[in-house]
Amino acid sequence: MLSYSAPGKLFISGEWAILEVGNHGLVAAVNNRVHVSLEGTVEDILITAAEFGVREVHAKYAEGKLHIDADDKQKETLKLLGEALSTSLRFLGENSIMPKPFHIITSSKDTQFEVGGQLKKVGFGSSAALVVSAIAAVLDFHGYRATKEEIYKLSTIAHYYAQGKVGSAFDVAASTYGGLFVYSRFDPDWLTKKVESGQSLAEIVKEKWPSLIIEELSVPENFHLLVGWTGDSASTSAAIKQMNEFKAASREKYDELMDSIADIAEGAIESFREENWEKFFIVLNKNEELLRELGETSKVNIETPELKKLSEIASDYGAVGKLSGAGGGDCGIGICFDDVTANNVMAAWGDEGLKPLDVTIDKDGVKKD
Repeated sequence: MLSYSAPGKLFISGEWAILEVGNHGLVAAVNNRVHVSLEGTVEDILITAAEFGVREVHAKYAEGKLHIDADDKQKETLKLLGEALSTSLRFLGENSIMPKPFHIITSSKDTQFEVGGQLKKVGFGSSAALVVSAIAAVLDFHGYRATKEEIYKLSTIAHYYAQGKVGSAFDVAASTYGGLFVYSRFDPDWLTKKVESGQSLAEIVKEKWPSLIIEELSVPENFHLLVGWTGDSASTSAAIKQMNEFKAASREKYDELMDSIADIAEGAIESFREENWEKFFIVLNKNEELLRELGETSKVNIETPELKKLSEIASDYGAVGKLSGAGGGDCGIGICFDDVTANNVMAAWGDEGLKPLDVTIDKDGVKKD
């Protein structure tokens, strides 16, 4: 059996503004991984995702599309994985590699928590990690050892279209490359034109993607990235669609706020590179204020009361805290540089009903297990 896994993600600075081409964000991959295993079968493709109630669902790949034999509910559950399989099999075909039948088994339990008998996502980007690990595994199963650049680009195409052409794919980058890095998104208009023109995936993957930047940074040994979960899951794609409505209705104010967040993110990246932690803390506090203003102005639920409480507790104990990602629930982060502060923050979060998570920065990215 062949197994791959990919890490989750956390946004440190520049969320929301990263949706606009040319802006930069500071992103970390975290060691909560999605796992995918493949083994050969006699015929058909079989799909098992036990945590979603999917067991040995049959699928066939024909004429460039994956046809899943399931009811509408299961098809919706398997939408992302189906797009990943379809994309990777199409890419293999373009490279003169015939698809073979296989059984794919996925597990994302490391990125979820059980609450009231139900599994809940915590906001680590498990959907992106699933797509990345599935594509890497399918390609390797067929004898194609892809580079991380190829995996990132194919995964971005699959994830972008499965999500309705929303998102910046920073989570895909985290799952592919790992580490802590500067990210600037690809030009979505360019990619859409390329894909919808009928150009082959093999050709698109070989091209230089306009505006895309993925630049790894070194992480100081005493850097503590603390993570707390609010207990509520959030839908990033729904929030992005709501933000796009605000953008269409109030473009001037939208641009003003996004430019401000982008400027702050540049300050965070610069101070991180310089290891100027006093400035880094100040900049992240300002980032939080701007995200709060963005939420209040756009009416998108960004900073929830629980996320605000999480951030305030981190600050009270000498760390810097803020929400991470699109907000609306999921996780917040704290950053500090000593064990005592880290332990105090995590304990205080727990005392206040928040859920401290045992998370570290994952330096590997997608890998064969």
